[in-house]
This record gives sequence, structure tokens and C-alpha cells, in this order.
Amino acid sequence: MLRRLALCLCRRPAWFLYPQLMLAAVCILYAVLHLTLDMNRDDLIGPGVKSQQVYRAFEKEFPGEGNGLVVVVESSRLERNREFIERLAARLEAQTNLFSDLLYKTELTTLGPKALLLPSVADLAEMRRALDQYRPLLVQFSQATNFDSLFRLVDKQFLNADGGNAAVGQTNLLKALPFLHSIISDGLQSMLRPGQPVPPSMTALFSGGAAALTNTYITLEQGRIFLLTTRPKNPAQTGEAIERLRACMAATQTEVPGVDVGLTGGPVLDEDEMAQAERDTTRATALAFVLCAVLFVAAYGEVRRPLKAALCLLLGLAYAVGFTTLVIGHLNILSITFAPMLIGLAIDFAIHLISRFEEELGQHGRLARALVRATAFTGQGIVTGAWTTAGAFLAMALTHFEGIREMGIISGGGLLLCLLAMMTALPALLLRGRQTGRGRPTVQLPPRRLRIEFVILRRPVAVLVIALLLTLAAGLNIPAVYFDYDLLHMQSPRLPSVQYEKKLLRFAGASSLYEVVLAHSLDQARAYERALRPLPAVAEVRSAADFITADQAQKLGLIRSIKKELAGIRLARPDSAPVNLDRLSATLWYFAGYLGAGADAAGRDAPSLARQLRSLQVAVARFRVVMLRPDPDIGRRLTEYQRAFFAAWRRTLETLRDQDTSGPLRPQDLPSALRDRFVGVTGQYLVQVFPRKDVWQHANQREFLSQLGSVVPPDRITGTPSQLYEYTTLVKNSYERAALFAFAAIVVMIFLHFRSVSWVLLALLPVAVGSVWLLGFMGVTGIPFNPANIMTLPLVLGIGVTNGVQILNRYAEQREPSFFGKSTGKAVLVSGLTAIIGFGSLVTAGHQGIRSLGIVMSVGIAACMVAALTILPAALRLANRRGVPERSRVTVAFGARGRAH
Repeated sequence: MLRRLALCLCRRPAWFLYPQLMLAAVCILYAVLHLTLDMNRDDLIGPGVKSQQVYRAFEKEFPGEGNGLVVVVESSRLERNREFIERLAARLEAQTNLFSDLLYKTELTTLGPKALLLPSVADLAEMRRALDQYRPLLVQFSQATNFDSLFRLVDKQFLNADGGNAAVGQTNLLKALPFLHSIISDGLQSMLRPGQPVPPSMTALFSGGAAALTNTYITLEQGRIFLLTTRPKNPAQTGEAIERLRACMAATQTEVPGVDVGLTGGPVLDEDEMAQAERDTTRATALAFVLCAVLFVAAYGEVRRPLKAALCLLLGLAYAVGFTTLVIGHLNILSITFAPMLIGLAIDFAIHLISRFEEELGQHGRLARALVRATAFTGQGIVTGAWTTAGAFLAMALTHFEGIREMGIISGGGLLLCLLAMMTALPALLLRGRQTGRGRPTVQLPPRRLRIEFVILRRPVAVLVIALLLTLAAGLNIPAVYFDYDLLHMQSPRLPSVQYEKKLLRFAGASSLYEVVLAHSLDQARAYERALRPLPAVAEVRSAADFITADQAQKLGLIRSIKKELAGIRLARPDSAPVNLDRLSATLWYFAGYLGAGADAAGRDAPSLARQLRSLQVAVARFRVVMLRPDPDIGRRLTEYQRAFFAAWRRTLETLRDQDTSGPLRPQDLPSALRDRFVGVTGQYLVQVFPRKDVWQHANQREFLSQLGSVVPPDRITGTPSQLYEYTTLVKNSYERAALFAFAAIVVMIFLHFRSVSWVLLALLPVAVGSVWLLGFMGVTGIPFNPANIMTLPLVLGIGVTNGVQILNRYAEQREPSFFGKSTGKAVLVSGLTAIIGFGSLVTAGHQGIRSLGIVMSVGIAACMVAALTILPAALRLANRRGVPERSRVTVAFGARGRAH
């Protein structure tokens, strides 16, 4: 068939060239219009897995729950963190088309008309007591219409205080000092920074200080880290939402400098990983193509034929991209690496064909005869090698893991399409143009240039003994090879989303990942919480049951008392006029004087109070200095801050006064940010279970999920930890299974080619030895298998065996185990180097999984190539000494008359 193909090519080369150029252009255009990137790791598992079915049902019940975006804000200044998070939240709240369920604090004004039913009875009792103490102060403050009138009232309180001795620390005014300090500090920042001003948290008036903020906002490390969570309005807008959120974070950072801020969460990690993988593979593809072309040119000392091979390689890649678009329609985090791999593998076909073509052209000088013999003789090895490698890829399609199945179909089908281009378009191009080497006999290299092969063939026993010792030494290190399940280790450590995910893991063992338990009713959710909390692997449990207590009568009584306490307070209408800077400066001058006098009076009797008064005095002095700068923006920003403060003040008191006490809190009464998280579309309840240990670790995942499964039915448990566990376990098991399938397919194809069991064993010998050397290298260097590089198990088998097939084909043709001085040895060496370049280009990747794939595959291919060029010739030399090996199908077909017929 190959001979007939070659004869047809000689007669009508244009038929095999121009239609392919047109078809390649169509494939590229089709891919540009329709090929997409699937960034969802959950889609890699496949719908047939039980855990995936449970997760899909959970996504329908709680749409968007798995799309949480987490903003991490960090600095040593608690107030600066709060200001940043408030400014960022204001930006996000204005973009209702992109973001929903914004959650960063639990302040009353954000929680709705039944907000006071959410805190505990103890917290409500404390609020009732604080309001009772603060009521005289609230009555006076409610009459303020601007900052000038507010601080005039404060000055009046100081004037009425009795002497400023230590007992002053017990007055309501001094208890309000943290709140007054917040007004001054936030006002100062509002004047200094552009953007929307941030008024102080009104809870500071009732509880004061840092404790009020850390209880109101979602924080870690005593306020060193603030968290904000939100979700895309539509899952289809996840990429746009992430991009816009990062833009808002950058804009806020220009307003509030000195804050480290990052974005993480499951969708962000997936998006960043896919973007990193896309950049890495694009760079690797270009690098592999250029380096393979340079190597080809350097090895053969001319440019025209390597350029023709490169053109045919582009044709094959175009077919592969079109095939991928037609059959699969998208690329995932695994299959996105197919292009550089195909470059390193498909160029081998051209190397072997051109090498034999040049040899035949040098011997016979006839163009058509050289092409026919090269296609007929070497073409057999090329086709068999292509099918064995493609078989290794296609064996992946027999697994149940969707991502691996797609990878196998894309790479296996793409490799066969590259074979089609190389065996049709390349011969057509070789017939065109000026031919070099015609009529020039092949000159055997002098012995000094073949010293390595001379040693191998002269001392085959010594070579095999050395190889055996190396193999035994490598085998001793195989037990050190392990499988790293941690997907966080695969991603680029330079990605901000990875850095901030690790930061959350460092601080208080927190993570953006949690498991989900689904309950049919509120009572069942409470029962699950009681069963889950004592588990050693569980750090925290949250659900709607935390907010909706069984008996709310006591809460309702306290809330009615709070409303009664505030009923008589009437707020004055706030002043809408610009701030009178001179008048306010004078008022604050008196205020600073009173603070200084109070600090002097407190003296040694109340040193902490004295420090508090001095600190506020310094803040007021700086406030006045900034306020009186000759900058028109200062007055405008201070006016905006004043309006924001009194609006928040009014909103807080009105929220407290207008609380709904008509009945207990129901699920539908929860704020939307909480209701959407904990109550499903059909009324099921979600229980969030946070792990105590790093849940990216496989052993921790297994322990965590095992303990959850001991108290909750497995079909009620799902979430990111279980998806990660299922994903990594399936990847490992699927590739191991694919390796067995690939091995079986390779053995069958080699047997069909040679029709001899002994020749099958000879072809597999370099692969077996090279694989042991590879595992030994991984054990010595500490490189583990991971969900990315474990695909080397089937691929090393498929790629490594092609060297043995080519060498055995040439041996069957001439019965001589000398290859270095012929085209076969050179082709095996150069094709091995191009395959190493194809995979080695992945070493430049920032994505650690792709980088490790490049390292492991390069070493594996190199080991198999070295074994094929040393051990196999030595073994054949020994076989020659014992008698001519069994005739193979290659010899019968093409050796009868010594020529192609």
C-alpha cells in the first residue's frame, strides 16, 4: 500500500498538496470561530461518576454557590483595612449586573428588618444595656446636623463634666471616645484620599475600639486580614466578573495605599490556572517549533527539506486543531498541552522519511525510485510507530475520566492526522525544487566517528552488563517515587490567587474551600450541625440554623425593649450645605483643648484614659492642619464625608427603631446574601463544613470526608474537597488503567507488524529499560508523579517503542546491527532529540504541573532513546553470534528481491 501511495505521488504530486493547503485553512478558520477553553475542573470528571451527579444536583439547588470569589485584604492597620474593604464594597454594590451576594460585614443596616433576630440572646442583652447607658448621649447627638454642631455638643459635655478627675472615666462621654476618634480618623483619610468617603462603623459607639470592628467585619488574625466574598451574577460571566473585580481592587488600592490585596477562591484558581497554562503552552509551542526546525537544519546541513517538513507539520497541526474543534469543541487543563507534544512527535515522521530518502537518493540518484523505496521501507516503521504512539493516546479514551478521555482522543487523532500530512504532502514537496545529494554515493563514516557504535558491537556483553547494573541501581530508587495529589502544588507559585490561598491556609488554618452537607429541613440541618461539630477533622460548621433558633421569644422581648428605648429619639434634619471650615476649625480647637485638660487631670490615676485622650488630641490637631490646607478639594471631600456620616448615623438608628417584631425569624426573612447561601431553590438547607487541616492534601481530604461520611449519608455530601479528592484519585487510577490498555495495544500492533514474539520482546526492551531509568531518576531527584505528569505512563510506552521498531525494521531489511553510519541511526537520534525538545519546551512553563510533565517526558524519551541505541544493537549482535534471528514479516515483504516491487 505504501509503495502504491508513493507511485501515485510521483505521478500526481499536486493532487496531494494543494487540496491539503485549502483544507488546513478551513480547519484553522473553523477552530478560531468555534474552539473554546473549558476552565471548570469539575467538567473533567464526567457525568457518569456518582459523586459528580451529587455535585450537579447541588449546583442546581444552589446555583452559583461554587463560584465564590474571595478578596483578601491585609495590613497591620485595622482601620486602613476597613476603609479599603468599605470602598471596594461600594464599588461592587454599584455593579449589580455582575456581582451578587456581597458579604463582608454583619452590620445591622445590611441585614434587613429582622436583623436583631440574628445575634445571640447574650449579644442582644449587651446591646440593650449599652443603649440604656448611652441614651442621654444619643439624645444629644441626634440634635446635631453637621460636624460643627456635633462637636459643639461634645464641648458642652466637657464643660458640664465635674472637674476632669479620674471619675470622669466613668461618664458616658468618655465611653464614646473611641467613636469620636473614629469620626476624626476617617474624616482625615477622606480628606487625603479621592473616592467615596467611608464613615466610621456605628457599632463603635456601642462597643468601641478594635473589638467592634473585628466582630462586625469578616476578619482573621485580630483584624490583620479582612475578607470580602461575592459571586458572579451569572456563572457564564465568571471570567468577566473576575476581571472587573480585579480592576476595582486596583482602583481602590490607588485610594488606600499600604494595603496588600489579592483575589482567590475556586473559580479564580481555575481561571488563573487555565490562563497560565494557555500562556505556557503557546510559548512552548512556538519554542518547540523553532528549536525542532533549527535542529533539523543543523542535523542535515541544508534548509529546503527541513522547511518542507515544517510546512507539513503545520498542516498536520491545523488538521489536529480542526479535528479537536469538530469532535470535542473545547480544550481543558490537560488537553491544552497537545500542540507542543505533537510537534515533538510528528516531526519524527519527517526525519525518518527524509533521512531514508537522502540515503536512497545518494545511492541510486533517481528521484522517484528514492521516494518509493524510502516510503515503502522506512514508511512501515513510521506508520507502525505512529500507530503505537497514537494507540497509547487513544487508550486514554477507554477510561471513565472525561478529561483524560478528551486528551487521548485529541492527541491520538491529531497524531494520525499529522501522519497523514507527512506521508502525503511531504513526499509531494520532496519531489519539487532542486535536489541535493542526487547521484552522490553514501559514504560510510570513518571508524573514529563510529567509536561508540564500535564499542557497543565489539563488546555487547559488557554493554548489557553495564545496562543491567544501571537498571538495578535505578530500580532501588523506585520506592522513593510517590504521587502528589495536591493540586495547589501544580499551579504557578507566582500567581496571586495561589499565594493568597496559601496565606489563608497559614492564618488560623482557614481556606476558601469547604464541604457541603444538604439537609431537607431546618431541624435536619440542626441535627447535622450537632453531629458534625465534635468531629476532630472539622474546624467550623455554619448553616441557616445558626441564625434561626428554635425559641425566639426571648429575643423578640429584648428587641421590643430596644425599640422602646429609641422610640423617643428624633433625629434633626442633616445640614446639606458645604462645611464651614473656619467655624469647624474653631470648634475643634476648643475640643482639643478640653482633651488636653482631661488628659492632664487623669494623670497618674488613669494612665490608659490619659493616653486615649492624648491620642485623640493629636488626631484632632492633624485633622485641623489638613482641613485648612489651601486645596479646594479638601472642603468638597470633607462635605461628602459629613453627608455620608450623618446618612449612616440616621440609617443605623432608624434600622434599630424599625425592627420587625411581629413574629420569629423565618428562612425567607434572611438577608439575600445569607439566604442564597444557605437556602436552596427548592427549600433544601446548606450546611458549610470547614476542615481543620489543609484540605488540599490528599490524606487530609480522605480523613475529612471519611469522618463526614460517618455521620451523614454520602449522597448528602458534596463540595470542593470531595471534588478534588475524586478528581485526583480518578486521574491517577485512569492513567494507570490507560497505561495497561496502551501496553496491550502496543504489543498487539508490534506483533501484527513483525509476526514474531521474540521481535516483540526486542522492540519492548528499550522501553522497559528506559522506564526503569526514568523512575530511578524521579526517585533520586525527588520529582513525584502528579495529575499532570502521570500521563507519561502510557506515553513513554508509545513513544519509546518507536525507536525499537525503526531499528528492528532496518535490521530485518539488511541483517546488520550497525545503524550509526546509516540514515536509521541518525534518524533515531535526531527524532529522539526533537521529541525531547517538544516536551522539553514545557519546562519553561510557570504552571508546575506542565513543567513537571516536560521534565519527566524529556527524561523518559531520552532514556528510551539511549537504551534503543545501545542495548538493542548489543542484543542483536549477540543474537547474530548465536544464529540469524527468526525472519520477520518486514524481511518477507521487502527482502525477497532486495528492492521494492
